[in-house]
Amino acid sequence: MQSWEVIAVCNVYCAIVCAKWALDLGVGQARQILFLIGGLLFGPLMMLSLYIHLINKAKKEGRPGAGMA
Repeated sequence: MQSWEVIAVCNVYCAIVCAKWALDLGVGQARQILFLIGGLLFGPLMMLSLYIHLINKAKKEGRPGAGMA
């Protein structure tokens, strides 16, 4: 595989995970689509942003996993 093909495939995987995490955060469908597009364009950076939001949400709710951060 070419290096650009590897990056494109990785960004598609990132976009799918971003859309799933946005759904877990309870955002609307329009924002979920924006996170999907952001995941396609920016890949891991968008995942990092959503991961921080998930940790902060868990911390506010007092759920396990918030102690990791």
